[in-house]
Amino acid sequence: MPPKKKADQQEEAPAAKKTAAAASAIAANASKITTSAKAIAAGKADMIERTPTPRKPRAESGLVLVHWNVGGLNGLLNGKNADERKALLSALVEAEKPDVLAISEHKLQQKNVAAAEAALLGLLPDYTAHWAVCTAKNGYSGVVCLVRSGVEVSSVSLDAVESINEGRTVSIEFPDCHAVAAYVPNAGQDLKRLDYRIDTWEPAMRSYLQTLQASGKPVVLFGDLNVAHLDADIWNVTAKHVPKSAGCTPRERAAFGALLASGPFVDCFRQLWPDASGAFSYWSTRSGNQLLNRGLRLDYAVASASLAAPGAALSLHDCAYLAEYAPNGDHAPSLVALARTAAA
Repeated sequence: MPPKKKADQQEEAPAAKKTAAAASAIAANASKITTSAKAIAAGKADMIERTPTPRKPRAESGLVLVHWNVGGLNGLLNGKNADERKALLSALVEAEKPDVLAISEHKLQQKNVAAAEAALLGLLPDYTAHWAVCTAKNGYSGVVCLVRSGVEVSSVSLDAVESINEGRTVSIEFPDCHAVAAYVPNAGQDLKRLDYRIDTWEPAMRSYLQTLQASGKPVVLFGDLNVAHLDADIWNVTAKHVPKSAGCTPRERAAFGALLASGPFVDCFRQLWPDASGAFSYWSTRSGNQLLNRGLRLDYAVASASLAAPGAALSLHDCAYLAEYAPNGDHAPSLVALARTAAA
């Protein structure tokens, strides 16, 4: 790998400083009276180590997709720590320059979209927004995809998986692939939506992805898929309550395996890092679990297996969880990058 040019180093420095400053401010404002904080204070804390998963340099030509579940866009733009959270969002985009930034669980009603879009594009002016809004219930769900100026888009489809009007997906067709940003329904408290999730949503998603793939273009599904597939994706997998917890039930975990087999598709992170441990994308804020890396991997990029084949014209290049942008836990941004092979 060639050394970075001085200009590149100077470009990256402001983003790194902005990230560190905003993250420190959020962490300082967070409650210290949490399960993890108490364990640390009592000297009874065991940090879960994360396997190093070094990033690759950005491909000269390709597609970078970033997803972030922000747990309410209005909170990010106007709530507690809004200045710091907006600084983290700006720093993320400055550092990664995503071709598509998907923000899930925005929770906006249609009447609030215009104001939120103006504020969001004020931070990220080089993007165009495509909104999937939940109309079945106010203040719930929702996905918005921001597409960078200059990126060629063939078509955009909103909420195309299962007709429940919950704003669950934004699908973007590019000249050489399909990308589907998703916020998959949670099984919920007491697993009240587990049957719907397994019996209705999962078959509909598999069918939708198969249809897109049958068009002749590979597919990438990325977002908060609300499942922890492998034992390594659950920090306390042996705890008795885990199989009864949303996202960790045997039915949900098996359904993710069925999704992979149906394409066939690959879990992009596991394709690159099959044995990585401690690589989580979500930590409970109530327990302060980010402090000890006690998390779950709920956010994914799932891609057509052809993208992982040697010599593919468009191929899997990088996949990462960017925990530095989630200093107080909850969801971290996730990234998947594809590389285009130059024509001979």
